[in-house]
Amino acid sequence: MSATFQHAHLGELKGNTVQGAVQFLGLKYASLKNRLATAELVDSYASGSTDATKYGPPPVSPVGAINREFGFIQHSLPLPEVPTHSDLEGLNLNITVPTTKDGAIDPNAKLPVYVFIHGGGFAVGSSWYPHYNPATIVNMSAEKGKPMIGVTINYRLGLAGFMTSEELRKAGYKANNGLHDQRTAMQWIRKFIGGFGGDPDEITTCGESAGGLAVTMFLCSKEPLMKRCLSTGGAVLLFKPIPEVVAESAYQKVIEAFGLAEKSPEDRIEALLSIPADDLWQKVPTGAPLLPSIDGDTVPGAPDFLTVSSQEDNPVFMMPGRKWCKALMIGESKLDANILAYMGLDERNPGIAQKFIESVNKTLSSSPDAAKHLLSSYNITPDTKDDEALVSILRFASEVSFYAPARAFAQGWPNTDENKFFLYHFNEGIPWEGRFQGEAGHILDVSYLFQNYNEHLDHAQLKVARAYAEDFINFVNGEDPWPPVRNGKLGARVYGPSADGVTSRWVEDGDPAKIGRNEHVLKLGEMAGFDAVLDVFQNFFQGR
Repeated sequence: MSATFQHAHLGELKGNTVQGAVQFLGLKYASLKNRLATAELVDSYASGSTDATKYGPPPVSPVGAINREFGFIQHSLPLPEVPTHSDLEGLNLNITVPTTKDGAIDPNAKLPVYVFIHGGGFAVGSSWYPHYNPATIVNMSAEKGKPMIGVTINYRLGLAGFMTSEELRKAGYKANNGLHDQRTAMQWIRKFIGGFGGDPDEITTCGESAGGLAVTMFLCSKEPLMKRCLSTGGAVLLFKPIPEVVAESAYQKVIEAFGLAEKSPEDRIEALLSIPADDLWQKVPTGAPLLPSIDGDTVPGAPDFLTVSSQEDNPVFMMPGRKWCKALMIGESKLDANILAYMGLDERNPGIAQKFIESVNKTLSSSPDAAKHLLSSYNITPDTKDDEALVSILRFASEVSFYAPARAFAQGWPNTDENKFFLYHFNEGIPWEGRFQGEAGHILDVSYLFQNYNEHLDHAQLKVARAYAEDFINFVNGEDPWPPVRNGKLGARVYGPSADGVTSRWVEDGDPAKIGRNEHVLKLGEMAGFDAVLDVFQNFFQGR
């Protein structure tokens, strides 16, 4: 059912009434002069009523990627109606506002707001994915007497979002368009959310995987972009930003793939702006990394464990947000790295164990004892069977790429009454049949968080989902959902596994054994340094 709302600055908006809330879909937050241009904030709509009853077109990305994401979760949901992707009209967002008892929106409510940034490796994903839909958790927040507004955003991906080169920058095209888009969306939300009954000074950003990396990258902004932040399944140490030389190499591969190598810089850029939109994802070579790169702005440098885990500012990677962000929450899942099997590690079989051993010994050539300890700790020998070796490598990758960075952030955060840190560990296994059933895999946590899989969960699983969501609602409302990290103790919330009768529990000292982790990677960090240990996996994953 549709609902009409008069926004003080944006005029009349037509949305949808759903579950005790109104959703405004496809609201344009920025315009683009061309597909590589800097996003320009949209501060008014055309006269008359704006139809916000349907999702807007998403930015260009591989068609059908949602089905692959459902494959990671191992369960699908019904798909909404969504327009074809667009290179110029994709910068839009969706707002879900709880209604009063009489079904109206109170524009003076000053409700806290959460903004979700999707993952997808900066190559796929969109705000319309049904497991991100805020309607259920927004309705839940109202029922709990702690109403909040939910927002999901789109941003440019792949070539349009992250391709850069010297000639593009000389022509006025910035690096990291996708990250600039996100910041522009945050500026739009801060400017206009008050008219929806939201409080622009009570915004929580949250992101999963690449989205989790993105929201922690917000901490590098001098401009306060949010009051609170939640990152799950990824933070700035998940993978390193690519340096300028790698970005330049990726650009050369792209122009060669499009047959533009012999053209002048001006003609090349003109061609890149005019080629068919579907070519932006169909013809880009898979070996061209289109990822966040160091630009001195959205990505000021290359973060490392030493910088992130230290409370001292480091000019190599400045994070002013550690002073202006009032609370940071980071979570990780026990087998977060399972997604990497689909993203390249499966292709390393047969013989993945021997390939991993050779890569480990090469990367840790100056620390042979650490190399030996790593391989013995994760039970990887030349004779280890392929499937067993792959899972062992994924366990190592989960601990060094997700668990250890979460700890590093906890150690480096101010951890004061003014700047709090909350740590959690998600141990709930995938409940549905499939390759990783029973494992706490990547993306499952947000599937539980936003309550859109509830009808497919049993009673015990549903309790985990609700406990997780209730803690999130409390956090968005400015409350401490559990005691923050203090005095070097990495106290944490643990969710699941419901199969063992666990809904959620608080572990005061954060002891690895008590939270369902082991000490292997912590010992390796002591032996060789966490950055070197992270290099072990990243080098192997990248075929080095």
